[in-house]
Amino acid sequence: MDYIQKYKKRVFSKIFLWFVVGNVITVVAGYTSVVYFKLDDLYAYGLLISIILSYGLIISQAITNAISRPLDTISQTVSYASNNSRDMNQPDQNNAKIARELIHSLSMEIYNLAATTATETTEGSSETQVAPTDQVVAHQFIDQLGIPIVGLDKDQKITRVNRAACDYVNLPADKMIGEPMYDVFKFSFQSDESLDSWIQKSKNNTITAVRSWDRVRHVINQDEAKQFDLVASFSANNSSGTETTLALYDQTHRYNQDDQEITFVALAVHELRTPLTIMRGYIEVFEDELGPTLQPEMTDFMHKMHASAQQLAAFVSNILNVARIEENQLELRLRSVDLPAILKSAVADLELRASVHDKRIELNVSEGIPAVAGERVSIHEIINNLVDNAIKYSGTGDKIVLSCQVNQEGQVEVSVQDFGIGIPQAVVGELFQKFHRSHKSKVQVGGTGLGLYLCKALVRAHGGNIWVRSKEGEGSIFSFTLVPFDQLTEEQVSGEDGIIRGAHGWIKNHSMYRG
Repeated sequence: MDYIQKYKKRVFSKIFLWFVVGNVITVVAGYTSVVYFKLDDLYAYGLLISIILSYGLIISQAITNAISRPLDTISQTVSYASNNSRDMNQPDQNNAKIARELIHSLSMEIYNLAATTATETTEGSSETQVAPTDQVVAHQFIDQLGIPIVGLDKDQKITRVNRAACDYVNLPADKMIGEPMYDVFKFSFQSDESLDSWIQKSKNNTITAVRSWDRVRHVINQDEAKQFDLVASFSANNSSGTETTLALYDQTHRYNQDDQEITFVALAVHELRTPLTIMRGYIEVFEDELGPTLQPEMTDFMHKMHASAQQLAAFVSNILNVARIEENQLELRLRSVDLPAILKSAVADLELRASVHDKRIELNVSEGIPAVAGERVSIHEIINNLVDNAIKYSGTGDKIVLSCQVNQEGQVEVSVQDFGIGIPQAVVGELFQKFHRSHKSKVQVGGTGLGLYLCKALVRAHGGNIWVRSKEGEGSIFSFTLVPFDQLTEEQVSGEDGIIRGAHGWIKNHSMYRG
């Protein structure tokens, strides 16, 4: 991603917004002073000029601060890395929110350059010898940085670490140097592109590259993990032997607070399960016993109550599952399941909800769909969320198409298509993030922003992929894949409990935490 272009767009958006707000304030003030207060033209013009000058002064200061803050942070980072000020604290990379990614990448380049320079100075050359005292200083330079720094060679083995990195994983340097990175760090990424896949892509396509990730986890054990923002700098065939340098910006406290908020909500929501189950039971009894005797209007009310209860049950399930994902406690036991049967069951459950909104669900299943490695309840939940989204965003369209087929890669592909309002291309890439909702539709359409995030986590836990194709005004197609059961190895299916996977990869094989 071009972080400079992203920074320019954000600056432009803020300036444009401030400009629009200023014009609105001026127009409202002028209209109010003339129509309501009936001021003379001279007084009205004087008032408007005063407002424009005051607003211009305030906004000029705000724009100056917003634009210059990234430069201030970079300047502080250079001073910190060059050790010009030994008493200064490490610059906070999160201060300049408008250019956070750009600052992260540039800071990583600065730290990487400083660390590489120190290493090369330490190694010396046949022409230049460094004084012993300077060699010691050069060796200790990286240790003076307050953030964990890790160097990797072309085989992703650790070549260097600083003191902060040793403290972060609670291991001495001699236990880390020379070890494969994933034997020391159990990284878990929320994005589709993990560190090793990015490194491989960089090797094939470029000489130097920088990439950052938010909310990366270092999984210590089943109950404990550290969370941080990761910045990686790649330099092919670096003379120091370090091809990739990592900087870890610890955010455990901040991200844990977010997770605790979700956990608190989950605890509260959990209390809804019992009364909700009772309510759904009574509604079903009323429908069975009283349905034939009710007037059409009362029958319609009963159907809407049933549909609302289903929607509330789905909301409760989403919140609880998201909390399990955040606590790294989502664990699926995948077995051979009949996917067409699950799809038919899901459609039967969703038909009432769709009919209440004047929609109908069309199911198209190709012949010869093989059994897939899956968990029935989780697949049902994925379908529920995708169809529920289609119902919400299908607009005036009255049809939702649920289809299933085997794709060219031999995976079983399921798609949910609506013919509604569509999704702007600018937000497609962020759809599967937690709490993300399009600003254009979130006022008109209710939701939590967790459904697609949960779908992605569940699909990935099944070993599949999920994506979307959409065009504004024409609708959207959400698709995901599942692995046919007969494509799994004997080792994977040999366990008595089936295949055990979590939202972040295989449970029994820690090397898969990288996915």
